[in-house]
Amino acid sequence: MENIPLWYGLLLFFALGACIGSFYNVIVYRMPRGISLINPPSHCPLCKKRIPIYYNLPIVGWLWLRGKSACCKQPISVIYPIGETLCGLLGALALFSTNYDIPMKAPIANWVDALAMFWLLLGMYPVCAVDIKHKLIPDSISVGGIVAGLILSMFPGGITPFESLLGAFGAGGGLWLLGFVASKILKKEAMGFGDVKLLAGYGALMGLNGAVEVLILAAFLGIVVIVPCAKIMEKKGKSDGSGQFPFGPFLAVAAPVIYLWGERLLDLYVQLVIGE
Repeated sequence: MENIPLWYGLLLFFALGACIGSFYNVIVYRMPRGISLINPPSHCPLCKKRIPIYYNLPIVGWLWLRGKSACCKQPISVIYPIGETLCGLLGALALFSTNYDIPMKAPIANWVDALAMFWLLLGMYPVCAVDIKHKLIPDSISVGGIVAGLILSMFPGGITPFESLLGAFGAGGGLWLLGFVASKILKKEAMGFGDVKLLAGYGALMGLNGAVEVLILAAFLGIVVIVPCAKIMEKKGKSDGSGQFPFGPFLAVAAPVIYLWGERLLDLYVQLVIGE
């Protein structure tokens, strides 16, 4: 059976990832400002002229224009090509982490794994970029994850549509209930609804058990990072006193880790803690 060369598959996923990254740049800029993702079309933020599609090519367009807009010659932030390159690399990593060699007629489960990892890895960029700065999570990623999970569950080799729905409602509903109870106890908002929808999306992609493992790992990462950061900020007098930290980035980082190594990590935990 003839195989697709690895370099060709990686290049294809890099290009696809860079294209998605270009759209994610739009999300990162427009979503916190309440601007529609569709209308108006891509335009120069300074002179408002519409940007031709050939200047919008990911990475290439910025290099072609040498980092300056074609209309008014003002500098274009280097953040745009960096985001596109990052998403391209994450796209290639999604393929590499799930399929080292892909036959021309590979089992559909291989492609489902690659596409699920593609979604999980690329989703880290807008979730982290927006949630850290604005404490918001784009619906296009959270709700989009639910839709992506339901679609991928219809193909053989992964979880079933029922398991996908159970994962979405169980994980999302469970986290909402946990946040509701915590809010009543602490008498302040303990969990944003964006986090609830994001975990629901992960539940749709990897089932209820996978989503629970994502939540546990994210909570562990949050403790490891947030506690020392809070102490440092308090010492420097930079704490706003709200005690609120974005949880979405920890969920976004934990999700692909669990998707790839969830079972291994669970086995390792059982061996270390229970001794079996």
